[in-house]
Parts: sequence; structure tokens; C-alpha cells
Amino acid sequence: MKFPKLFGKKGDDSEDSDDESEEETEDESEEDSGDEFDDEDDEDSEKRPPGRGRLIIIAAAAVIVLGAGGGGAWYFLAGDEPTPRAKRDHKGPIAFLELEPRGGALTPPAGGGLNAIAAIAAKEQGPGVGVMIPAATLAAFGNIPRVEPGEPLSGVPDPALIERDTLPKVGDDGLLPWQAYARPFDAQDDRPRIAIIITGMGLSRASTDAAIKRLPGPVTLAFDPYAADLDGWVARARQAGHEVLVSLPMESDGFPLRDPGPYALLTSLDAAENMRRLEFVLGRLPGYVGVISVMGSRFRASESHLRPVLEALKGRGLMFVDGGAAKGNLAPKIATEIGLPRAMNNLQLDTVPSRAAIDQRLAELEGIVRKQAVAVAIAAPYPATLERLAAWAATLEAKNLTLAPISALADKQFLE
Repeated sequence: MKFPKLFGKKGDDSEDSDDESEEETEDESEEDSGDEFDDEDDEDSEKRPPGRGRLIIIAAAAVIVLGAGGGGAWYFLAGDEPTPRAKRDHKGPIAFLELEPRGGALTPPAGGGLNAIAAIAAKEQGPGVGVMIPAATLAAFGNIPRVEPGEPLSGVPDPALIERDTLPKVGDDGLLPWQAYARPFDAQDDRPRIAIIITGMGLSRASTDAAIKRLPGPVTLAFDPYAADLDGWVARARQAGHEVLVSLPMESDGFPLRDPGPYALLTSLDAAENMRRLEFVLGRLPGYVGVISVMGSRFRASESHLRPVLEALKGRGLMFVDGGAAKGNLAPKIATEIGLPRAMNNLQLDTVPSRAAIDQRLAELEGIVRKQAVAVAIAAPYPATLERLAAWAATLEAKNLTLAPISALADKQFLE
């Protein structure tokens, strides 16, 4: 089986000493490059004859104008050049995703957005061509202390709860995967419960490693189905006590400009194709309690498309987390009707990913949970987000609030 290829070691579980050495290397290289640049400027200013400076400034301005126009034209007109160009210009760590599915190849939709084009390029041009992600560096998370490792969760997958080697199923004895893989939680704890879900896991090694090691165990981690080494990441997450979800991409109202990827569920596809894509996503990783919708404002408003998907999730013993509210969203209502365990997002913590804005959203979250007894918040693994979440989580005991895995909020929220 082929997985996405990333620069560096996949899922490297390095010690603190490794992190520090990488940080020192990055700091030294930045200082060196800055010194050389300054020295050259000083030397040039001493030797440059009068009048030459104006010519250089005029020439530089012309290059900038032409470059902007030419660069824009290149972006829209170039065929298979985006990846090499981006690789050449980008100065930070880069991750390349070669979209080779774990459970068998699917044909991406022709004429789709960036992710669809990248998937086609990966198949036609070979390894190393695909979605390119500028990765956060380890240094960005260095000021977040590691948490004390809690009780590890059980190893996965449970052979009694899978079929065709990858897909979850209800056990012969009626055991449901969402309950079997859940993080234990004291049901007698009557404090208001808050579930935090970090999405986009697996796409950036540094971000994923930081979320696993530097956030409390009750924080739920949602892994992206397009990421690499998902089996390894899930094992590390569960070893640290984190419950796991898999992200389920769905068509948005802004499609194809807002592209959920080549294996997303679409209203333009028939039920059989959407079911095939659903099984592709569900087969990408083991040991998760359920799925969380990504985008989906259009798909979740179409009952004829959505209901079979939710029924399939129930049939496999999974939980559904509605990742975003939108006008006409039918997911919570249908899930309740068919008895599918569900939870709903109350707010996105880092729409504005600044420390002050995140702190304000966390305060709003506390207000929601004090009124409703339970609340769910979703966030991305930005350095500022993880830093503020780690600091905030340490204050909950004094506020008589508790952090809970998402499974502990199943069917606890009222429909409006």
C-alpha cells in the first residue's frame, strides 16, 4: 500500500532533545542569513556610484510589476507547474501528499478544484506530486509544556469490530465501535462538560505531534483522511489518551471554489458512488469513535443524499459529529430520528487565530456550557490555538467545569 510522502520521518516520536536541536538549527540559519544580507547591503551602499541607486530602484520596481502580472498569469494558466514552482519558492518545511487510498483507488472527479487536480497529478505523474502543505515547525510549539501522560487507551483495531481488514462494524455480540473505542468518562460527574475537537490531524507532523503530547487526554483529535501514516498517528494519539475521529469531507455551497477534496461526498453523485467514497474514508484509519463533517453546507441540506450516509454510519456502530451549523442543515434532525449517536459544534475557536481572539472565544464557550450543561468547540492545530487551549484547560478545575471526550456528549445536546 502507498501512503502520502512527507519530508522527514513520518510520525517520528522524537524526544525533547530532538525538538531542541531542530529549533537551534532553524534559529542559527535564520540569524546567519540575516547577517549576510545586512553585510551585502552595507558593502553595496559604500561602493555604489551616485545615480546608480535610482536606476536600480526603477529597475526593481519594473521587475516587481512585471513579476506580479506574470506570476498571476502563471498561476491561472500553468498546467502541471504549480508544485515544482511552489517547492522552489517556499523557504519553510513542505509536506507532499500523494493520494493513494488505503482501501483501493478511486477516480477523482474531473474538473474539480485544487485537491482533485492534485490527486490526478499524483496518479499520472508519480510519487512526489500532490497536495503541498507548508508545515509548522517544531519551534512554533516549543513554549507549550508537555502534559503528563494519562492512562493509555486500548490498542486498535479490535478484530471483532472490523470487516474487510479496514472497515468498522458492529460486533457479533452487539458491541458498538463508538463505545468500544471511547475514552472512559465518569458518567456520575455532574459538572458542565466541554468537548474540544482539534481537526486537520496528520497533515503536519509538528502540529499533530504537538496536539498529541501537549494537550490534555480528554481533547479529541480528528484525523484527515488524506493524511499519511494514519495507523501510526492513531496509535500514538490513543497511547496518550486521546479519543479519535475521522474527518468526513462533504460538498459545500461554495463548491468547487471551496473544495473538500477528491473523495468528498457530493450531491452530483449517485448514492452508490457516495457510499463508495464513504467507505474509502472509513477505511483510512482504525480505532475511531465516529466521523466529523467537514464543510458540507450543501450536502447536509439534501435529505436524499444525507440520510443514506447517516444510516450507514449507524449501521457500522459509529457516532456523527456535525462540524458546522448552516441554514437548512438536516444532519442533527435525521441523526436523532434514526437513533444515530450525535453531537453538534457550538463554535469555532480560532476563526481569528490570535491569542486575544481565541481567549475571547473560550470565554464565550464557558458561557454556553453554563447555560446548556454541555458544549462542543472545534479548532485547528495552530500554535496559538494549542498554546491558549493548554493554558485554559488548566483553569477548568477551579471553574467547576470539566473537559470531556466527544463520546461523553453523545445525544446530550438539545435540538433547536
